[in-house]
Amino acid sequence: MVDLSALAAYEPRWPGVVELNLQDQWRARWVDEQVLPANAPVNYAYAMVVAGERGYVLRRPGETAWGMVEGPTGDRHAQAFVEEEVRARMGIEPGLVELIGFFECKATRHNREYPQGTLTVRPLYLVVAKEVGDTPAGWERRRLPLNEFMVALRSRYPELDEYLGKAALRHAVLRKEGKG
Repeated sequence: MVDLSALAAYEPRWPGVVELNLQDQWRARWVDEQVLPANAPVNYAYAMVVAGERGYVLRRPGETAWGMVEGPTGDRHAQAFVEEEVRARMGIEPGLVELIGFFECKATRHNREYPQGTLTVRPLYLVVAKEVGDTPAGWERRRLPLNEFMVALRSRYPELDEYLGKAALRHAVLRKEGKG
């Protein structure tokens, strides 16, 4: 017979929020939702670009590390920014574009562009290439097998490792469904 009195006395501990540093400029937490809130103050976005069993990385000439499409969104909606920049930087026509989730960020005292405590949102998108054209001037692009692609991204963005993995898993599901 199990002693239920011990179970009745147990109070669960609520899990804390896992935070991470984006450089030293932002303190962030991941939100695993596929829709951005209507009033989200998006100032920056990331996009992993894939096609079949390959991923695409880019860099400016002279840089040593390969990365993904990322940058300040300006006045554009985050998804519009991603689609435009994938075309402009990679010469790739986006097909399917999916939001994997987003980071809710708070500026730290080390951030020189935003006052400490400023709140922003940084979405992470998965882009499945529809058509691959020539690489635009001013950029270098490489097509890598998925394992090498993930190594390159994890090397460049170690703090995003878990979330890049979520995007890779979503890509695997899309491929299985014939969409990736």
